[in-house]
Amino acid sequence: MKPKLVLTGVALIEIVMALVLFPLVDHAHIQTTDFVNFYAAATIVRDGHGSNLYTQGAQQEALKAILGYRAAQYFLHPAFEAAAFVPLTYLRIEHAFVVWTLINIGLLGLLPLLLAGFVPLIARRPHLGLLAFAFPPVLAALTLGQDSILVMFVVAAAYLSLTRKRDFVAGLVLALAMIKFQYVLILALLLLVSRKFRLIAGFALGCVMLSAVWVSVTGPAGLLQYAHFLQSFQMRHGHKPPGSDPMAMGPSSFLEAMGLTSHFQLFGAIGSLCLLGLGIIYALRKSQVEATGLRFSLFLGIALAATPYDHFQDLAVLFPAIVLATDAAIGAQIHSGLRSLILLSCGLFFVWPAVLLMLGGHYFWNSRIYLVYPVILLFILTLALQVGSERNRVHS
Repeated sequence: MKPKLVLTGVALIEIVMALVLFPLVDHAHIQTTDFVNFYAAATIVRDGHGSNLYTQGAQQEALKAILGYRAAQYFLHPAFEAAAFVPLTYLRIEHAFVVWTLINIGLLGLLPLLLAGFVPLIARRPHLGLLAFAFPPVLAALTLGQDSILVMFVVAAAYLSLTRKRDFVAGLVLALAMIKFQYVLILALLLLVSRKFRLIAGFALGCVMLSAVWVSVTGPAGLLQYAHFLQSFQMRHGHKPPGSDPMAMGPSSFLEAMGLTSHFQLFGAIGSLCLLGLGIIYALRKSQVEATGLRFSLFLGIALAATPYDHFQDLAVLFPAIVLATDAAIGAQIHSGLRSLILLSCGLFFVWPAVLLMLGGHYFWNSRIYLVYPVILLFILTLALQVGSERNRVHS
């Protein structure tokens, strides 16, 4: 791979997209995006009101100033992410959204360089790394101005450091993904059980550094205030302003969408514990070199499926895992049945959301998207079977 050629290609893509997006995006385009929440939170921090960041009133006032009306949406991410978005608040929100989109497009364009470091298939055929642009969760993240692409890039960079025996650096990098802490903590736990102690040491140091930034933004009480804010936020209905539609946010989980709300917490906890138990079982086993990528992919899939709160665009972080699994299925000595199942599950991540969209729905990132969960479970099952079979083959 020629890095200069990739960088030139990324620069050309950025120029073309800038010429297209700056005239195209207007206020109406960004009103329903998640980027509005990031921009509002960053505005609160920029104006020196970080101590009020996790109060319903401050966020509602900031959103109303941007949108011109009271909106049923809130910033629920860590304060250090709000601080990172502050530079964009010096632009009009329409222009800030375009710049943020261009940053995400740039990360996607650079992804082949990153993946080539640990995926032989991408090293041989770099253009396959650009399939991320066709990955439905990535498209949803771009449309919504979400931060899932950034998290995907960070996780891939952390794994690249891990493959190069720079475990401490890998942990420091992985800490940056704590903007989606609900599944990063699960991934970190599985890596800890896997005896990646230097990685966890780097991760812990990274978290301490980010916490220091957090405290500088919100004050010492900010962490506790954030915990209370999340606790009071109902996953389904959230903090709704007067007169808003209580169903506006739609289902936020597989169980909720299936109507199993009466015992939602119980069923969710049982499912999460089962997946976490599966991950711990595999984490306790000594890793074989040829299974390292598949085991990391397994852990990443479990982290996504076991978290009690995620959305379709969050699945963007699985793209490196899908590429790793595809590469293993093509290049490794895998039983034909398992190879077919692995490739099927990887392919379904691209095809099944498109099928759901064609079946109908109001938003492609929300409607019926809970039906993608069986694909995640198939992915986890096939990887678990393959990693387990490799271990058995070595011991036999």
